[in-house]
Amino acid sequence: MRIHWFSPLAPAPTAIADYTGRLLAALGARADLTLWTDQAHWYSGLESHAAVRRFDPQAIRWEGLHTADAVFYNLGNDARFHRNIWQVARRYPGFPILHDVLMHDSVATDHQHHQDRAGYLDLMQSHYGARGRRDGELYWSGALNLLQMGRVYSCAPYLLESSLGTIVHSRAAERALAKEVEVPVIHLPLPLPAQRPPQPHGSLPPWKLVVFGFLGANRCLQQILRALAQLQDRRFQLHIYGNIEDRATADAAIDRLRLADQVTVHGFVPEVELNAALASAHLALNLRYPTKGEASYSQLRIWSHGLPSLATRIGWYAEQPAGALFFVRPNFLVDDLCAHWRAFAAQPARYFEAGMRGYEYLVEHHSPQSYAAKIVEIAGQAPVYRRRWNAQRMGGRAVEGLRAWFPAGAPGGYVDHVAGVISELN
Repeated sequence: MRIHWFSPLAPAPTAIADYTGRLLAALGARADLTLWTDQAHWYSGLESHAAVRRFDPQAIRWEGLHTADAVFYNLGNDARFHRNIWQVARRYPGFPILHDVLMHDSVATDHQHHQDRAGYLDLMQSHYGARGRRDGELYWSGALNLLQMGRVYSCAPYLLESSLGTIVHSRAAERALAKEVEVPVIHLPLPLPAQRPPQPHGSLPPWKLVVFGFLGANRCLQQILRALAQLQDRRFQLHIYGNIEDRATADAAIDRLRLADQVTVHGFVPEVELNAALASAHLALNLRYPTKGEASYSQLRIWSHGLPSLATRIGWYAEQPAGALFFVRPNFLVDDLCAHWRAFAAQPARYFEAGMRGYEYLVEHHSPQSYAAKIVEIAGQAPVYRRRWNAQRMGGRAVEGLRAWFPAGAPGGYVDHVAGVISELN
């Protein structure tokens, strides 16, 4: 089975590059695998599992893709790493793996970066009608922000226009996407290889709280800082790893709340350093509000260390088993964080037990081997998906042709029915 796999690759500072790296051994053992990247550099060790080819979306050699049984595209909500990949995905039928379902942020900021107002408004109208265009105009003028737009418009149909099927990593994403797109939506649990069983965490203070990843507005960093100031318990020390989208505002909050002796901002660190930080932490903070609609690779990393964690009861997190993590309510973040920290101080063992249950759940449900086997199975079924895709395109063209023949007042249902029959015949 020959598979072509488009993805950011290490050392690109994105969790999707890590995901691909962790999956390579299992996937490379089951398929003749080729990795495609737009990066100038990648870790040479990746080539022990797969060939690596560099691509330019404006000058890609399409015949190179024809040699594969199936093509998979890894797409996340950061245009820096995924714009070139989605350009290919929109032109060559394959299986996008949506690591984020709400993709408006990435699509919109990319159009703004290229000052392509007309293109942005056209796609909003094409997929969401007059209301989509109107809201797009309000966003472009600054009357609506990314958060407001992202809650309503996923832009997934735009990215999946040429898709044979799409893969997601949460049931919530599967349900939401199935209502919005016509392509098959396949749910697979996000994979992460389990490390050896973690060592017990020490229960004596100071207690190390850790938050990590790309810390945009939806990661609730401001609320975490306010809760830490409200708690007034200096036994808790907050360590922040990763890139903070609005660093100036975060630094100002730390100063205003007088938290300089309780908060350490480490910035982006190598994976080995982050693993050491997670192994030595007492409690992880993995908040998302609003969620982008997908599974949390960060949560799997937390569980791989047997680390207890606090998460927002929303989306994929709400699907997780009882007792594997602790929840805070989206509208009561500060109060709930303080309540959990007080409970932790009173009974750390209760939280450490939850971390170990999370580790056991990771081992049982998130195996890279089972994930890779499913990817190969999907690749083997690509001809079936391709026939379905061709039939849909034929039906769509039939609708356009028939509507040109019938007067404007002809029943649309009749036209669609005839087009459906044509699709079935193909």
